[in-house]
Amino acid sequence: MKNQDPIKNTHRASVLWLALSMIPPIMGFQLMGCQVDATDSAADPTIADAQEVRGDSGREGSACGGLAGRGCQRGLFCKHEIEARCGAADYGGTCAPIPQACTFEYNPVCGCDSKTYGNACSANAAGVSVASLGACPAPS
Repeated sequence: MKNQDPIKNTHRASVLWLALSMIPPIMGFQLMGCQVDATDSAADPTIADAQEVRGDSGREGSACGGLAGRGCQRGLFCKHEIEARCGAADYGGTCAPIPQACTFEYNPVCGCDSKTYGNACSANAAGVSVASLGACPAPS
């Protein structure tokens, strides 16, 4: 005689899974991903994927990034110097203001998101640090 699981592959299993999956949001826990405050209708879409910062960390000039994944407050981004290789190997950055306006000077840079920007300010305005001077290499 086979020993069958009385819940597996049944309606009860689906209901149980649904009930258990609702516990973290009800209790205020976050299972994974970033938590974004969507109450501000004028929120900047360039920081929509940014980490939520709690407490006193994340202020302008404070350390961010690295293996700890420290984020920055709204209106700031984690700026890595070129030598920091976009935060690789636990290189941290510094919370810096996202520029509100940039010049049209064309001085291309490759961003840490592997996109070419017209200048460093344009990359920073997108919330992206500069990986290298010059355009990004073409994908092979």
